[in-house]
Amino acid sequence: MLLIQAETLADFVGRILQAAGAAQPAATLVADSLVTSNLAGHDSHGVVRVPQYLDTIAAGQLTPLAEPIVVQETAAITLVDARHGFGQVAARMAMEKTIAKAQTQGLAATGLFNCNHIGRLGEWVQLAAERGFIGLAFCNGGRPGGLVTPYGGSGRALGTNPIAAAVPIADRPPVVIDLSTSVVAEGKVRVARNQGQAIPEGWIQDAEGRPSTNPEDLYAGGTLLPIAGHKGYGLSLLVELLGGMLTGQSCPGLPTYTSLKNGVLFIVLAIEPFRSPEDFLKDGSALCELVKNVAPAPGFDEVLLPGEPEQRTSARRQAEGIPVDETTWGQLAAAAAKFGVAVPTAYSTKNKNQ
Repeated sequence: MLLIQAETLADFVGRILQAAGAAQPAATLVADSLVTSNLAGHDSHGVVRVPQYLDTIAAGQLTPLAEPIVVQETAAITLVDARHGFGQVAARMAMEKTIAKAQTQGLAATGLFNCNHIGRLGEWVQLAAERGFIGLAFCNGGRPGGLVTPYGGSGRALGTNPIAAAVPIADRPPVVIDLSTSVVAEGKVRVARNQGQAIPEGWIQDAEGRPSTNPEDLYAGGTLLPIAGHKGYGLSLLVELLGGMLTGQSCPGLPTYTSLKNGVLFIVLAIEPFRSPEDFLKDGSALCELVKNVAPAPGFDEVLLPGEPEQRTSARRQAEGIPVDETTWGQLAAAAAKFGVAVPTAYSTKNKNQ
């Protein structure tokens, strides 16, 4: 495992994306988004995705200079065509649009289609919460054919289909809930494969529908399982209907879905139309204190709020550096060599103080 400082890694990735055809503002935004995911400990949505992005550019599925456009709009609702550009660029534009409408309407929603991978879904709802709004997001997508089996099934049909929500709290960072409706995001299996590690039981089935701990089995026709059985399956279908069908993006299991894209629905709520924002924030803080004061169960040191593990990991990695497995680093270095981009120095975790 290697260590590299966040700013250095973001600059490196940004230069690779620029060399691959992205404009500097887009390359910087995407690189910062990926590295922010690494900082938060969500390596599955971090720089491990760069080779994927480069492959989709080379295949003509990602247009690096494309700018998202509004194709339909009312006072509270917006529909955005990402035009096959970078997902993070479209997601930022869509969430900014949703927040702006919620400021005047109290409630706003934006649908996003023709959108490449938008990164960690929680990043975008957190943007709303940091400005005093409640943010909700539903995101479908993945490779054609899907990767997730329905409850009781053995074949692919659904995407990993994350749901995210963020709520502002007085005197605390926002509560951020960001979960895949599959047991685990596909990227976590990819990270384990890159690191040569087995994965926990209950994450995947092989192509025959048998439980497996070998990450290679997922990429040989296997499936991810829905979280909490039939409950996660129901939530996954909801995300397909809201993120995929409502936006017009379609769904991975259908023949109309021909390349890896995200269909996204953002919803932003203003607090003031319901009640005093100050009272809501204060009451939310009291609830959080109540939860955190619950005595920890055996094996736990404390009760954490959603978002706290990411905040602590981010602070630690900002100080110590971001760990990058050697497979991913080799892929980044190979891409840099292809585009003539200088490779920064990364340090082995065994010698990080040298």
